[in-house]
Amino acid sequence: MKNKLITALMVCGFMTLCFSCQDFLEKPVSSEINVDSVFASKVRTEQFLWNVYNTCSIYEFPYYWHASDYRFQHYGSYGALVSAATDELQCEAQWPYIVRFVNPGTWNASNVQMCEFNSGYVYIGIRNANIFLQNVDRAPFSDTERDKMKAEARFLRALMHFDLWQRLGGIPIITEVFSAESAEQISQNKIPRSTYAKTVEFLVGECEEAARHLPNSYESRYLGRIVKGAALALKARVLLYAASPLFNSDDPYVAVTDPELREMIGYPGYDASRWELAADANKAVLDWAQNESGWCRLYDTPDDPVDRYEEIFVNPAVPEIILDAGLMGTTTNGYFCRFMLPGQIMGAHDVPVNHAVTFNFTKQYQKKDGTDQVWDEVEGQSYPYEQYQAKLGELDPRFHASAFISGSEWSRGSGTVYHFYENNNLYLKGVPGVGFLRKFCKGVKNGSAPAPRWITFRLAEFYLNYAEALNESSTSVEAQEQIEWALNEVRRRVKMPDIEYTDQADMRKVIRRERAVELAFEQHRYFDARRWKTAVSEHMMEGDIYTLQLAPGPDPARPAVGVTYQLKKIGSRVWDDRMYLYPFQQNEVNLGYLKQNPGWE
Repeated sequence: MKNKLITALMVCGFMTLCFSCQDFLEKPVSSEINVDSVFASKVRTEQFLWNVYNTCSIYEFPYYWHASDYRFQHYGSYGALVSAATDELQCEAQWPYIVRFVNPGTWNASNVQMCEFNSGYVYIGIRNANIFLQNVDRAPFSDTERDKMKAEARFLRALMHFDLWQRLGGIPIITEVFSAESAEQISQNKIPRSTYAKTVEFLVGECEEAARHLPNSYESRYLGRIVKGAALALKARVLLYAASPLFNSDDPYVAVTDPELREMIGYPGYDASRWELAADANKAVLDWAQNESGWCRLYDTPDDPVDRYEEIFVNPAVPEIILDAGLMGTTTNGYFCRFMLPGQIMGAHDVPVNHAVTFNFTKQYQKKDGTDQVWDEVEGQSYPYEQYQAKLGELDPRFHASAFISGSEWSRGSGTVYHFYENNNLYLKGVPGVGFLRKFCKGVKNGSAPAPRWITFRLAEFYLNYAEALNESSTSVEAQEQIEWALNEVRRRVKMPDIEYTDQADMRKVIRRERAVELAFEQHRYFDARRWKTAVSEHMMEGDIYTLQLAPGPDPARPAVGVTYQLKKIGSRVWDDRMYLYPFQQNEVNLGYLKQNPGWE
């Protein structure tokens, strides 16, 4: 049984406690709440654990409208996906926080979101996990039950530390409960940043310890509890990131003269064996899925490859998802899809954001036959609408599952085809052309099900992680065969032709391209551009952004006749190398116990 969102019944049981206890969780343990009474009860102890789940999930999407609520904003994702800071998507609206990430002139150590160590999203979750771990030994459970529950809390605490680490480098590691009487609670206890290496060691150790006690599956009434595969997955991703060029290098991404700071932003030197550790850890996830889980595999139904890929993100029965953060929109008026989609799909709303797939990213997709599409567009020159439809129609099925293009059905099989060009009923100025974001929102309309799910770990990622790490660590014949196997398992699922190994440098490009396509818009590219240090060299987060602009025909009385398209610039990305790591909140740095990341001083 796969690990998904905790069942609705369970959620209903603990949500009251979650929110009624919120003030308590941000205050010192005191007589206001009798902790002894909570952990003297099996039911209340379990409810407290569900609260740890509730505050330790990564929601990297525009989940809700209320920016002041820590649960619904996350490192710039308020109102828009952080993919809109890469070459993947263009966001029409200018109010989402992601605009700050596109232009570094408006992003600084004073306005970066959710890094506060006392009130920030991740540290509320860490504090909850620590309260649980500090008290659960008093709860009336067997040793085996307690060990499993501890493993869940340790994993969730590690997930929150990871969420900071992937953005900041070495971080303060918090494993005890402090009295939260002032904004100086961490500095009073002298918890500075750990080195990058120590942070990796902590994350890996927590995952390994959790994996020792976590089951491979649960009975259906516990759908959503963390399984062993999730701990293996977090360890595997950590080691892949740690082996990557941003952190595993003889030269830092910006000049650093302070040797202590140098060890906080990455390893002090390159070590090829880190890629070997990453390869082994990611292969362990694949081995667990095949040999231990009893359920986890790449999703391979229905037969149509577009439907097959689309359903991963909306179908709760998909056996590929190792961990997800849950439904998006069931209790928030469908804000995720409302922020993603044009109003004509979701119904009128007053804060359109609209995410469009860029032409830059469209070029990542091959044709269905495995060859590259020929894009002969010249900026300013018009081409017939039929060519737009034909060229896009030839692309990888994952493109059509991810992008809603003009001349296609929103709900496949409905017979209702939408055309969007200037002045027709689906045109939205600013982001017409290549297509709107479709992924995560298959067939969703205003008030309709299914609600999309936000995935933390799914199995396909670890095939690609394994291929990448193995390619960097070995050129042996056996490694070449394993790289081919891992890539082609993912491609065959959507009926794309096999890839053959060539050489290490070429396969690096192939693997990165396959990763872009398979994991599109899932917030991987945002971090891949950083860990590979390719934000500028491959224009993943720098340069002009283009679309295929659709225009009506020359006769106003018959605008659908003679529709044309042309290449058009619709935005740009500006990059500064200091952005490879986030800044710490300036008000925390001012307390004197944190070293600021380079370039943000």
